[in-house]
Amino acid sequence: MFRRFILLFALFLVFTGWHTVANAAESRDIKADEITGVRKTPKTTTSLPKTQVTTQKLKAPKPDLIITDMSITPAIPKKGQKVIFTAKVLNRGLAAAPWHQAAIRVGGETHPPPVTVHALAPNASREIKRQTVINRPGNFVVAFIADASKGVAESNETNNTKYLNFKVVELLPDLTLVDPVFTPANPKAGDAVTVTATSKNIGDVAAGFHHFGIRIGGQSQPDIIGSAGHLDVWTPQSQKYGVSRMWYTSKPGTYIVRLYIDVNNEVKEKRENNNMVSLTINVAP
Repeated sequence: MFRRFILLFALFLVFTGWHTVANAAESRDIKADEITGVRKTPKTTTSLPKTQVTTQKLKAPKPDLIITDMSITPAIPKKGQKVIFTAKVLNRGLAAAPWHQAAIRVGGETHPPPVTVHALAPNASREIKRQTVINRPGNFVVAFIADASKGVAESNETNNTKYLNFKVVELLPDLTLVDPVFTPANPKAGDAVTVTATSKNIGDVAAGFHHFGIRIGGQSQPDIIGSAGHLDVWTPQSQKYGVSRMWYTSKPGTYIVRLYIDVNNEVKEKRENNNMVSLTINVAP
């Protein structure tokens, strides 16, 4: 009995010691958060991609000068006549344009006179004008130039110039015949028929020496019937030259009679196709 008691007591001590060691080992593995009852979420490290930021310097707005509303007065000027050229300088940019100089270059000029243009706000415009006299006829080009002095920094430097073509005509006379008549109104064979027309100069300047002619029926060339040394530009008081010819015919029939001014082309004219006038004359038996 006593031995059994000793054996049981020994087993109890062994069991108690082993349990104490196990609890001690387990207690070392318990983290502080388990003791407090709060479990922390493990920290995770995430590498976020770096955002690339490009810094771009904003450009300041600039003016932009162009030419609009071009005109030439008169549209077809004459030699020696005063001509007026006009246009507008428009600022279609986003910033104001300072005071600057424009130009209107006529023909082959190399140094046209400057035209002052005051400051222009965006969408504002200002008229430029020049008048001149061109003393020779021909075809010409006029250039309207904004910022001719290149003193304005613009957003577009290639659109400052526009062109117009125009023609200067020479001052010339223009001879013609009007109001052709014949008498008697109903001629008969053997009558003396008088054919008359009035000469006019409807050109720009007086005409010099020239001849008149007449061609009757089937004549191949007109006959000279007179001349004039000078013919002013037509006015109501200047109808002083009449072209007249008395014609005798012994044969009845229908005749085409043509009267000519400047019949030999001695005068340089604006038009050469209006120098003749014709009549149809019926001659009775």
